[in-house]
Amino acid sequence: MENTTKTVEVMFRTTKKYLFRTLLIIGCIVLMKSATVAQTPSSVPTPGIILAWAKAWNDGSGKEMSALFTEDGIYDDYAFQASWSGHEKISQWVKLTVESIPDARVEILDAFQSGDRATVRWVFHGLPKHIGPIEGTGRSFEVSAVSVFELKNGKIQHVSDYYNLANLFRQIGLPSGAWTPPFGPDLLK
Repeated sequence: MENTTKTVEVMFRTTKKYLFRTLLIIGCIVLMKSATVAQTPSSVPTPGIILAWAKAWNDGSGKEMSALFTEDGIYDDYAFQASWSGHEKISQWVKLTVESIPDARVEILDAFQSGDRATVRWVFHGLPKHIGPIEGTGRSFEVSAVSVFELKNGKIQHVSDYYNLANLFRQIGLPSGAWTPPFGPDLLK
């Protein structure tokens, strides 16, 4: 009888220990899951530097834009394979864009910042009068874009814009390269 009682006590302690560990693990998983959800881009406020960047684009202000950058800041636009460095050149980039696309605007979808890095997912809209020497077609565009920011002392040290120039060209009716993949139900067969 004594052995049976000790066996039951050991089993109870063991079960209690495993139950406690299981509940602890479940609790940790729930906390981690809720922390992950709380940090998704759609639920965090848009960083101020990104709001100011979007405002400068939407105002068409080279002066506002260049003021956001460090003295040696760099703005890269990978779609057009162009890079501008320093306040004067960055201001010229905005001026050139507004001359080409007077209604160019940025629509922020979501953004986040971690330390001296920030990222924004946005939509680039506009109706080009011209793109370089190519006259506008009278058609507007709306392309998805992502920008990655490197910050230094609260200013932009480097920003890189990524969007698909072929999509922009297709939307405004310009050739988009040597080969355009086919679209439609036949493609899926």
